Amino acid sequence: MSKQTSSPNSSFEPLDLLSFLKSGRTTPFHIFIDFVIPQFLGQLSKRKQQLSISTQKDSDLEERLNKIENRLTAMKNACGTLKEWEDKFNEGFKDLILKSLDDAFKEKTEELENSIGVKILEERLDGAWKVVSMLTNQLSSGNLESRSSFKPSRFAKKFELNIENMMSESSTLKEIQEVYNGLGVDKWKQNCLLCFSVFPQNAVIKKKALVHWWVGEGFLSNTSREKNTAEEKGNDLLEEFIARGIIECVPKKRRPSSVLCKMHPLIRYAVIQLAKENEFIGFDRNGNPTADFSEKKNKRGFLVTTEEGSSKLRELTYGFRLKQENIVRTLFNVNEPYIDLREHSLSQMTSMRVLQLGRFQDRVKQADAVEVFDTEFLKGLKKMKHLRYLSLRGISRVRELPVEICKLTELIIVDLHGCKYLEKLPEGIGSLKNLTRLDISGCYLISHMPVGLSKLSKLQVLHGFLIGKPGRDGQDFCNLVALANLKYLKKLSIYVRSKELAPQLNHLSEFKNLVSLSVAWAEKEQRIEQGNSTNTTTTSPGSSSLAKLELRYLPYSEMPDWVKLLNLEKLKKLYVRGGKLSQILHPVGCEKWKVSILRLELLSELQMDWRQLRALFPELRYVQKVRCPKLILFPCDENGEWVNGECVSGREADTPEMTSEDKLDSFSCPSICDFDHLKFICKNYITLRI
Repeated sequence: MSKQTSSPNSSFEPLDLLSFLKSGRTTPFHIFIDFVIPQFLGQLSKRKQQLSISTQKDSDLEERLNKIENRLTAMKNACGTLKEWEDKFNEGFKDLILKSLDDAFKEKTEELENSIGVKILEERLDGAWKVVSMLTNQLSSGNLESRSSFKPSRFAKKFELNIENMMSESSTLKEIQEVYNGLGVDKWKQNCLLCFSVFPQNAVIKKKALVHWWVGEGFLSNTSREKNTAEEKGNDLLEEFIARGIIECVPKKRRPSSVLCKMHPLIRYAVIQLAKENEFIGFDRNGNPTADFSEKKNKRGFLVTTEEGSSKLRELTYGFRLKQENIVRTLFNVNEPYIDLREHSLSQMTSMRVLQLGRFQDRVKQADAVEVFDTEFLKGLKKMKHLRYLSLRGISRVRELPVEICKLTELIIVDLHGCKYLEKLPEGIGSLKNLTRLDISGCYLISHMPVGLSKLSKLQVLHGFLIGKPGRDGQDFCNLVALANLKYLKKLSIYVRSKELAPQLNHLSEFKNLVSLSVAWAEKEQRIEQGNSTNTTTTSPGSSSLAKLELRYLPYSEMPDWVKLLNLEKLKKLYVRGGKLSQILHPVGCEKWKVSILRLELLSELQMDWRQLRALFPELRYVQKVRCPKLILFPCDENGEWVNGECVSGREADTPEMTSEDKLDSFSCPSICDFDHLKFICKNYITLRI
């Protein structure tokens, strides 16, 4: 039996260490310094000797041995100054011991051949290389954050430099360099890739925010010969990056599509190096993108909050002066919660293309709102004649936009989502002839829509159009029918504040090119008497071909007439959230819905069992059901989700979300009559009784 030791100076046998790890106890930090790494280095030395006498010499294997040895040596030198990181290091080193060099611990008890073949050695080195690279990646990333009371010494700084040198030699950096060079034919694709370098490690990034940035910078400008719009080109590029493995989707639960993405830390590091080399973005000494425009080469500035504190806005706030040849193109808020800007600072940025000051997350919560000292800085917008993308998303205190904004005729995208104190839009907004996207959703204090909206001839996306009464000043307002002539309008979301003006929805059938439509009623309008919204006599559906329809807080027990007038033959997504809906009827002109994605939330009156739903929606691929107590026997998981093809024992599974009352009530449901399903319900009933 092997000796057990506790002294750091005594010998520690490999089998003793292995049994120690399996016991579940925490390995003392000094064991790694005094025993583990020296043992690994000793094993590597043996392998080098074996390789040197082998008849099958391989210079590549020898180089990889040297790299692993150098990295382990660097780790040993650094461990003395990283005692504060002991707990987080333990897991990584245990994995290294148990997974990569297990054979080394078995040499004391098992007979191995005197010489190891090159093939076997190669396999072992592959395993060791992967784990050591993983540990190196953890050290270079923010995963091993130091405690607030810990001050890195000069040795730790030296270790960081070693890590940077190691990463610069990594295969990932070389691979991303090759991908980047391969995009050289399309310089705009290279620029789009470099934009990922500004986001914090492991940040979940909204795809749309990236595309809007790219559009603003002009990377995605399209010609008259191209069929796709600039935003469609951006979405295609993101799909290309995903296919290449550069980024990955971040799904929301089990939904089949995702609007979010993220980048692996190692790939992010490589992209940062490329951004530095190409002087695309300026970084501080800690590797964070900066808002420093003191150097002429810095065309882009970023507001970032890090462990060291907020972004340095001194150049933007106090005495900031730019030369006549200023080339600042972008100011992008990554995660700064408080912004203090001055009018004279922005007014000097005459070459600005992108001004993203608000949040870019998918949804702006109250806690995520951006605070500003005051809104006087917005007057500086009047000098930005080249501005293409403006985002004040989620910024508080913005009550109105300066009239001068109507002179920024290059504007393509304006995002005002979640500006909850915004009271009105400028009446001259119709002069923005190049505007393709306007988001004013969540701006509930706006009293009416200005007439100029109907003059935005290039508008493709309009979120937050208000159907309500105009203010007391008696000004004219834009009604829904006035938008029907916007031939490029594809996505429209509407907020119905007043039931007296709800009949305007009848004109939705006149919109010929809509592919996405969302209609939300004010929650107070739930007091509307149940019944239909109109008395229209039209029976033939319109010519628009919707792919997505969303209804929020529907105040009627069945689908209103204006929905029946829409052409729903190509509808693939149907979302219904809140309201009085109690039944879903067949769409006009179709025997069954062709919807593949269905989301039902907060519908207390909607009554239907699973088989009825499947008969009505035979092409479903995904269903979400949240707080709909009268929807019974739905085979959803604990999150209320169902994905087609997932089943239990050859049958769509019931889940914990199905209550006992649901199961017992469904037993007598007259619509369920086939024998197989009857056995399925009986089984559930018996299970409940047991």
